Amino acid sequence: MNGLRRFGLLVFALAGILCLCALALPWIGPYQREATEMMYNDYYYIAVQVVLAITALGIVVGLLRALLTPRKRKTVVVDKMGGDRITVTTAAIASQATHVIESSGRFIAERVRVNSKGKGKVSVDVRVRPRYTVDITDEGKRLHEDLAKGLSIICGEKVRHLNLEFLEATAPEPAQDVHVERLDDDPMQFDEPQQFEQPAENQIPEVPASVYERAEAMREESETAEEPVAQPAPKLTVQVETEPEDVDDVEGEAE
Repeated sequence: MNGLRRFGLLVFALAGILCLCALALPWIGPYQREATEMMYNDYYYIAVQVVLAITALGIVVGLLRALLTPRKRKTVVVDKMGGDRITVTTAAIASQATHVIESSGRFIAERVRVNSKGKGKVSVDVRVRPRYTVDITDEGKRLHEDLAKGLSIICGEKVRHLNLEFLEATAPEPAQDVHVERLDDDPMQFDEPQQFEQPAENQIPEVPASVYERAEAMREESETAEEPVAQPAPKLTVQVETEPEDVDDVEGEAE
């Protein structure tokens, strides 16, 4: 809303309030007699006539705008082929504008307004928020050209106005890439991330040749190794000592 229209609405609102008070107070309220006597004052009477005229003029202007303002169109005629027409909706134009703006990944389309006016002309207003601080004088011209080219794909030369409004950036500067150098004494650190391919379904993963070579070498070493010589078990000797029998007992038995 521009300044002139805002000023006109403000004057119309104040004039309507004053006119309503001047006409209602003689009939309603505790000061009916005082309000009626003020009507006989020439200056007060002229002031009431002025605010009444302003109020009537504002009412007439609002009525004319309601009757004569064309309705908001949701489709735009792109081309005509005899009795047939090719149209595109304003929602499709807004979606195309959002796609063009956010395709680079550096901008965000906060709000896209598409107004279709007489003779099929289109006015596009876009609020753009950069992801980080950029040069508006350079990036703005480039984005305007890309947006005009992208909108011409779906609506041809129907774009009459294309306005871009840049908002504050979400971040002061882009994030810097962090590079980690590999240390010689740490074999677990790499300059670049290692990528491992996942085997496909129902597919046996390929075994490296080094594994086969190592297994063959281990098998040959086991065959050439000398078998250990079995040591004989130590002999165990048991000595049994018998007590000598009494000589007298032996002789008695002999007799």
